[in-house]
Amino acid sequence: MTLKGKVVIVSGASRGIGLAIAKTLQREGAKIVITAVNAERLVSVQAELAASGEVLAIPADVTDESAVQAAFMRTLESFGKLDALVNNAGMALAQPVADTTREQWDKVMAVNATGPFLMCREAVRHMKGSKVRGKIVNVASVAGVSGSSMAAAYSASKAALIGFSKALAKEVARHGINVNCVCPGAADTDMFHKDTIGVLAAKFKVDRAALMKSVLANIPLGRLLQPAEVAELVAFLCSGKADAITGQAYRIDCGFDI
Repeated sequence: MTLKGKVVIVSGASRGIGLAIAKTLQREGAKIVITAVNAERLVSVQAELAASGEVLAIPADVTDESAVQAAFMRTLESFGKLDALVNNAGMALAQPVADTTREQWDKVMAVNATGPFLMCREAVRHMKGSKVRGKIVNVASVAGVSGSSMAAAYSASKAALIGFSKALAKEVARHGINVNCVCPGAADTDMFHKDTIGVLAAKFKVDRAALMKSVLANIPLGRLLQPAEVAELVAFLCSGKADAITGQAYRIDCGFDI
């Protein structure tokens, strides 16, 4: 599934699943544009990836419309085209509905739903006028399919992203643009260990190891998903081998939501 010469933007690429996606796409020959809000970490990742191929790092907040537009302008100035977009930037919120503030709700929706909308809008504006077979892959979550207790805001934001992706896929198909979602389950990332397990353990005063054991007991394969496994699916959806696939939401969750 070679992506040689393809230009791909990956948001939230400074760690976890986003970093794994960037590495895998680069392995397949793509020129990578990585974005993230943490500029310091992004510079470090750029230095790491630069040894293996062309990479451009652009610090950007996906909820900032002007920053998103500037990132796409820099991409086109540097590479002259855009073949694919991977919206991976996101945030978790482990919080009961009764304790969720309006500010928390708005922030989660802004990062997980509005941000991808802004990124997709810019990508579509360029892809429609180009001759490339555009690919957009939005990283949602299995929580957006089945819902997740103690994470209603997060689940709602990811469900919104899935619905948006399906609608966009229908809208832009005639322009040769494919739009799909991947929906990871519990993954072995800092976001899961710190922002989900860590937060819940502290909130309910339970042992983290015991909480993790409970999580794994509900996963048929008995383990966490690895970022590299998600990256392989994303790379496939960005490749020409996925030309006939659009409007889909693929669950990759070690069997959690069978």
